[in-house]
Amino acid sequence: MNENVIFEFIFNYAKNNNYKKIVEIGVGFNINIAKKLHEFFDVCVVDINRNAIENAKKEGLNGFVDNVFSPNLSIYTNTDLIYSIRPPRDLQLFILDIAKKINADLIIRPLSNEFPVDLKLKNYNGEIFYVLK
Repeated sequence: MNENVIFEFIFNYAKNNNYKKIVEIGVGFNINIAKKLHEFFDVCVVDINRNAIENAKKEGLNGFVDNVFSPNLSIYTNTDLIYSIRPPRDLQLFILDIAKKINADLIIRPLSNEFPVDLKLKNYNGEIFYVLK
């Protein structure tokens, strides 16, 4: 997984669509991409792990604890783009559902052998992404 390529893909996608607000679902403790994007966009990170969100906040990111199985949709108000990096397969349909409910685009960088449903495959500099526009 090449973080620079993933950042570049998400950055270009958001910039080309003139997006303002981006949410990363399932950020965990790897906040590198969100921090880079935060230099250019209003970025919010979401995770069920309270410690991960506290860590993100210490690094200057907006963050919320949320459970995608029963999401607080107010967190995602005015979001243009949701992305998630290597979310477990059982979460992907719930993330897709959130994106559809709030009318946001979605980018999923899956594990190499997973295929989300209802999303289009994009290959960018050797990285695989699934996109809902």
